[in-house]
Amino acid sequence: MDIIFRNKKFFGFVFWFWLIFILIISTLPGGPEMKAEFNDKSIRIDYLLHFIAYFSLAIFYLLWKANKYFIIKPHLLYSFLIGGFILAAGSEGIQSLIPGRTFNPYDFYANAAGIIAGVITPKLFFHQKNQSKNNYRSNKNN
Repeated sequence: MDIIFRNKKFFGFVFWFWLIFILIISTLPGGPEMKAEFNDKSIRIDYLLHFIAYFSLAIFYLLWKANKYFIIKPHLLYSFLIGGFILAAGSEGIQSLIPGRTFNPYDFYANAAGIIAGVITPKLFFHQKNQSKNNYRSNKNN
């Protein structure tokens, strides 16, 4: 796991690359709507793609800025959250100006959920991992 945290510059590059990728994809003129059919019901796959895109963005940011325990300075976290939500809303809002695209509040909700999950999930994972290590050490000492 330490090898991941030694490559901060790499994750900085990946974060900026992914951010630019999201911006480009968000501003392309519309294409076909992606749906999956299950028992005469259709589910829009693009909500899942929005979630994954912004979840990944948050993970890349944390890998870039957080320490090996996924602890990040509060001002960096708040800056990312504010910037992430502005990006999520702005990328959806700008779509009303692009041919074949429309503003969809559910896309924004998926974007925002991805950001929140991307920040919380690693913290929960590492908190659980650290708890397991502490329990192992305390049991080993007894």
